[in-house]
Amino acid sequence: MSVLPCLTASALLLTCLCAWLSGLADMALAASTGGVPQAVWQDTERNHRRSPSQIKQQLRSPAVRAARTALPEDAQNQRAARVRNLLAANAVPLAEAPMPGESLELLQEGDWRLKVREAAVVNGDMVVLGDIASPLGTMDTVLWEELRTSQLWPAPSEEGKPMQINRSRLSQALRQVLGKETASRCLLPASLVIQRGGLVFGEDALRNYVVKSLTPQLAAMPGEAELTDFRLPGYIFLSHAGQQIQLEPGKLSPGRVPLRFAVQEADGTVLRRVSGTVNLLLWLTVPTAARPLGKGEALSPQAVTFMRVNASQLRDVPWDGQGGPWQTARSLTTGEAILQSDLVSQNMVQRGDVLTLDYARGNVHISTRVEALADGGPGDTIPVRNLQTKKQIYATVRDGGTVEIR
Repeated sequence: MSVLPCLTASALLLTCLCAWLSGLADMALAASTGGVPQAVWQDTERNHRRSPSQIKQQLRSPAVRAARTALPEDAQNQRAARVRNLLAANAVPLAEAPMPGESLELLQEGDWRLKVREAAVVNGDMVVLGDIASPLGTMDTVLWEELRTSQLWPAPSEEGKPMQINRSRLSQALRQVLGKETASRCLLPASLVIQRGGLVFGEDALRNYVVKSLTPQLAAMPGEAELTDFRLPGYIFLSHAGQQIQLEPGKLSPGRVPLRFAVQEADGTVLRRVSGTVNLLLWLTVPTAARPLGKGEALSPQAVTFMRVNASQLRDVPWDGQGGPWQTARSLTTGEAILQSDLVSQNMVQRGDVLTLDYARGNVHISTRVEALADGGPGDTIPVRNLQTKKQIYATVRDGGTVEIR
């Protein structure tokens, strides 16, 4: 009998026994620390570095990955066809109502919840409840002081590097430490990102920073400026207190304004930029048509009123109410803003207008009818054609109906 097969079998058995004992040790460590082990942390930077081919491979089922076979090209079409058939037969299963305790009811008077933040910073070796959650509603102070020091799991080992835990593992850890009843009162984010050391600025802090930074520029704008519809990053981490965030706004004009948050080192070096946007509403009180106005109609005070409008809806500079007399260059509907480009001076001569030519030279004064061959305002010299002789000459515009030669 050969000794080599026996030695190989013994080595294999010893390896399996060591792996089993190592698994028991990891389970004991997780139970002793009161939460999820260090292995649950996901490197958020590594997740962003995955290539499209890696993501595609990860989304495949284990069976497909093991066999190294491609997904059928018509798999999605087959699934869509099955869904359409179920809909046609009215056989789509209805969503079942949640079991009691699976969903949170609205916060009632005297009740409380624990809101878990999307991002947090810890400074110790263990993550405690107070690092990641805040009480909502009416909660007993003594109870919160007792819960906030509850140790959940070990903090990330590397300082200044955000790590992530998904919702399911977060829920599991809270149930293990806090118990089912208290954990069911926790409002959980889609995922929790924690960094050991440094600083974190949440969305509310970033919003306040944007408002404070843009207020001086908004105050210098005409009308009433209002910032709405903030679309900002949920959080920005800084590795240490020496770093800072600098806002780099785009052009401030009515509508969507681009924003960039530059994370800078103490020496001013930009480490990264994070994008966001905000909507700028600029309300102006402008002249508007009090009634329908036709093209070429004289603009009278009775035909003008004033309304408060959103400047982003204006395609040009609004009329300032000065100058005149004016006439409309296009038709306007009731309530439509009157723009500077919508008006022309009544003294303005337009090409094709029939005018009176006043000729004065010494004791000679002649008046005749001419046709304007170009547009022009008072004082402009334009070509005109004598309607009798058809001869073209140049004359100076006096008003909307007269040109002259002196």
